[in-house]
Amino acid sequence: MLHTYAARNGKLSDATANAVPEDAVWVDVIDPTVDEDKRLLAQLGIDIPTRDEMLEIEPSSRLYEENGGLYMTALVTWKADQEPQNTPVAFVVTPKLMVTVRFADPRPFTSFQQRCIKQPRQMATSDTAFVSLMEVIVDRAADLLERSGAELDAVSSEIFRARANPIGRRPRIPPVDLEEALQRIGRQYHLASMVRESLVSLGRVVAFFRQAASGWMQEDIAARLRTVDRDLRALAEHDTYLSQKTNFMLDATMGLINNDQNKIIKIFSVVAVIFLPPTLVASIYGMNFNLMPELHWHLGYPWALLLMVASAVLPYWYFKRQGWL
Repeated sequence: MLHTYAARNGKLSDATANAVPEDAVWVDVIDPTVDEDKRLLAQLGIDIPTRDEMLEIEPSSRLYEENGGLYMTALVTWKADQEPQNTPVAFVVTPKLMVTVRFADPRPFTSFQQRCIKQPRQMATSDTAFVSLMEVIVDRAADLLERSGAELDAVSSEIFRARANPIGRRPRIPPVDLEEALQRIGRQYHLASMVRESLVSLGRVVAFFRQAASGWMQEDIAARLRTVDRDLRALAEHDTYLSQKTNFMLDATMGLINNDQNKIIKIFSVVAVIFLPPTLVASIYGMNFNLMPELHWHLGYPWALLLMVASAVLPYWYFKRQGWL
């Protein structure tokens, strides 16, 4: 599908047509067909990259100049509310036109279209449209990192607050399902890794565009692009912080799970040690020998019971005194 946009009489013009208008500033190509590829090549001289070419990781395949156009490919995070993924988006920018090629519908593109409706001047020129779209994509990445940080803070509060109750008292709040918390942390780690990969690719695109388009880019656009570059660096640092925090929380949660398992094993071990002496006493008096005087003693049964109770209480008292319980 092919959409063309232009700012006409203070309004954003959106049309799906067979031919690209002369005053078009942005051509948005979604999941292009072979016919649309040939049409753009014939009308604009732009050979849009295929999906396989956009997925290549070497910089020479993602960032290059051809026939007066700048070809740039970046990864944009989408499906953040479900299963975060990065989808490749190609930007082809000439002094008169910006063409975007994508095979998904990330939210920044919808937000950019809505912003252009309110502020059509963001579609005045191709470099203005490019930097405005970059700003929206970076804002979306910042929102994802903020949401990830808030979720990590919530999980951290639930995990550590639940274990801040005095020993021997009933918890004031329900216990936290550590396995569920581990899954929540893992999802935020996956989201942060997707955003980090996207930020790296966006940083390369911005740096390439600043250098390659310096001859025809407007001065105010160059200043805005420098701001975008600084924002990308700041977000990359914040993403690194979130990754470190996520690793700490993963280690802490695994430690709490291991601690709970050790407590369970400890309880079974203590119970086994406590009941071992009474079992020994019962085994001794359960032997069928004729020369066992306690068998004919009237107080033999109470004595055996008392001996078994004492042999169970004494180990428990010793463990308690040593601080092992």
